Order: sequence, then C-alpha cells, then structure tokens
Amino acid sequence: MSLGRRPQIQFHDHQAEEDWKVTLAETGEDTLTAGRIRRIQKYLGDDENFFLTYGDGVGSVDVNAALKFHTQHRKALTLTAVHPPGRFGEISLAAGDVVRAFNEKPQAESGWINGGFFVASRRIFDYLDVGDDVMFEQEPIRRIAAERQLIAYRHEGFWQPMDTFQELTLLNRLWSEGKAPWKVWDQEVQRPKSSPRQSRKEKRI
Repeated sequence: MSLGRRPQIQFHDHQAEEDWKVTLAETGEDTLTAGRIRRIQKYLGDDENFFLTYGDGVGSVDVNAALKFHTQHRKALTLTAVHPPGRFGEISLAAGDVVRAFNEKPQAESGWINGGFFVASRRIFDYLDVGDDVMFEQEPIRRIAAERQLIAYRHEGFWQPMDTFQELTLLNRLWSEGKAPWKVWDQEVQRPKSSPRQSRKEKRI
C-alpha cells in the first residue's frame, strides 16, 4: 500500500475474499475503544447492524447465528458470552439472556465472560457521547446494560485469547498441526482432543 499524493494498492495474490471491501479508518493514536467505535460511524453506510471484535482472540463463534440472535431480540448490543479462563470482564446473566451487570476483569463467578465478539445496532452510538479517554467496556457498556439493552449470545464452543506468549505458542501450534478449532471455514480441520481449559492447564504445567 503506497500512501501520499498518489495512493496505490497492489495485491500480490488473490483469495476467495476478493469481493470484500476493506476500510482502514484513522481513529487517533491515543484514542481508546469508545472513541474508536464512535469515529467509524460514518463508514457504516445504511447498515443498521454491524460486528465488533477486539481482534486479540479466536473462537469458533457462529457469527450468522449471533446476528440472527441479535436481530430477534432487538437490543442495542449483543455480546458473545464464553466460558472464562477466570481473568476477563464478567457478565451477570438474567433469565432470557438479558445482561444484568458488566464488571471489567473480576474473579469469574457465573462461569461466563465477555468473549469480545459483538453484534451492534447503530443505537450504541447514543451511548458513545464520551471523550477519547474512555474504554467502551467501561461507562458505555455499563449504561447499555443498566438500560437492559445488552444481551448475551452464549457460545459453548472453542474460545481462546492471545494475551501471553504461552497462548501465542498454543494457538500457533494448533494452526500448524491443522487442529485449529476456529478455522470453521475448513470443515476438514481436526478438532483437538482436549478442551481449551485443558489446554490452558497443560500450559501451566
């Protein structure tokens, strides 16, 4: 990608995703997540709903099912609830999957955490009237939850963050061995015999 007065993009190979349109948005070097999301609103076109993800973890999340779940419940925001390693933002689920509370990184109690994959309605921008120094996971999501506009899509399958070197090593090994459970576009991929929790235990040993 060549920038400057005569920008140019050169593709060195071609993939099945050649019909994709990718927008790289400049949101500010020091802007936190709430401000970054607010600044991409103008690129959404006429889409009523859109996906958000942190990009620092992988999972076998069925995004089509998550979108269907989101549109059926008509909430402002749907997060994907996953089983925790025990050190991420915990959510409290009420009957019917409505999120009662959101707490960033406590000791897990309910067995479910925010997995970092969201389906959002454009209505979330009503909650982003905050400064660039605010995390999306703090005031905005807490306000959305308080108004009962946050709902959880429960994902029982594979989910793994990549926050440490050990996690990087694990995920690279699964990929190189053809056992990556998040590679859902390849139905021939082999599934690991151990669960993500077992894999994490093996790493600690």
